[in-house]
Amino acid sequence: MGQELLKLDNNIVAPPHEKMDILDIDSCRKIIKNHNPDVILHAAAYTSPPRCDKNPELARQINIIGTCNLITICEESGIRLIYISTDYVFDGKKGNYCPTDPINPVNKYAMTKAAGELAAMTYEYSLIIRTSFCENVFPYEKAFVDQYTSRDYVDIIAPLILKAVLSGLKGIIHIGTGKKSVFELARRRKPEVRELSTSDVDFVVPKDTSFDS
Repeated sequence: MGQELLKLDNNIVAPPHEKMDILDIDSCRKIIKNHNPDVILHAAAYTSPPRCDKNPELARQINIIGTCNLITICEESGIRLIYISTDYVFDGKKGNYCPTDPINPVNKYAMTKAAGELAAMTYEYSLIIRTSFCENVFPYEKAFVDQYTSRDYVDIIAPLILKAVLSGLKGIIHIGTGKKSVFELARRRKPEVRELSTSDVDFVVPKDTSFDS
C-alpha cells in the first residue's frame, strides 16, 4: 500500500522502519516533528492471521501499542490521523457490512486491529478506514471459493484511500469494491489459480466480510 500511494503523490513522506519504528515513540516523535505533517496515514501492521495466532504478543505490540504511540503524537500536535483497519473486524456471518454495524473479530489479528480502532476513536481528529487489498499479482497458488469479500488489488484500492485521506473526513468509512469470492478476485489476474476451501486451513476465516457499497 505504501509503495502504491507513493506512486500517486510524491509529497508523501515515508520514512523507513529503521528511522521510524512505531514501537519507539521517541523516534516517531522526532521524525514527525522534523516534517511537521498535516496528516499521518498509519498503515503499519502485523497482518497475517496465522502468524498473529502464533505470536499474539508481537501482534499486540505492533497493532495496539504502536497505534497508541502514533495517536499520542498526533494528539500532542493536533495532527489528523488516518488508521487503516480491516474488514476482518467483522465475524463474516452476514456480509454487506455498513460502518455502523457492530464488530465481532474472530481471530487474534482482527482482535488487535479492532483494539487499534477503539484507540483511534478516542482521538477527535481521526479517520478509520476499513479496507482489504492484495498485491497486484495474487500471491498464492490457491484461493478461497467460499470466502466473500470487497477486497481488491492494491493498485485499485490505493487511489480510493488517497481520496479519503485528502477529503478531511472523520469517523469510520469502508473502502472496497463489489462483492466477490477470493477465488473470483484471484482469477482476474491469475487464471491458473486453484480452488481452496476455508475448511482446508487450520485458522479461523470469516466467511463473508463484504461491504455494503
